[in-house]
Amino acid sequence: MFMKLTMVLALVSALAVGCGKSSYKTREGEVTVDKSSGQVTYEGKTKDGAVKVTASKTGVALPDDFPKDVPIYKGAVVQMTSTQGKMTLVHLNVSDPVADVLKYYQDELKSQGWEIQSTMNMGEGSMLTAKKGDRECSAVVAKQDKGTMIQLTVTQKGT
Repeated sequence: MFMKLTMVLALVSALAVGCGKSSYKTREGEVTVDKSSGQVTYEGKTKDGAVKVTASKTGVALPDDFPKDVPIYKGAVVQMTSTQGKMTLVHLNVSDPVADVLKYYQDELKSQGWEIQSTMNMGEGSMLTAKKGDRECSAVVAKQDKGTMIQLTVTQKGT
């Protein structure tokens, strides 16, 4: 679902910039393009609830309700945010090495009361999962171009 939404958002944003329009209605929702900032926003509904995706290479704001106990790496550019139901996903970009970023998330999540559940090395990237109460957080840290991509996913379990 998320990859499909991201691909649709990228395609629509490219078309929107090229066609001169700033808003498109689709069967699933609406895409808005802010030409001054290059920011693209998709809002729609699914069986799991409302969906909102905001993206820009130059940076977007974190959702207002992003958990304060999930650290954001110093100097990171938030390039995409997505919320759907009880899940929030953010993509960040930094210039530091993968190993440094992963260690930061291991240490900072622990210091915020998260219990690290697992870590996995995946070649040029790594993943860790953590739990705190009825919430889960995963951090995927991977080499990307000349920098490092961080994908944080926070999910509220239960009702």
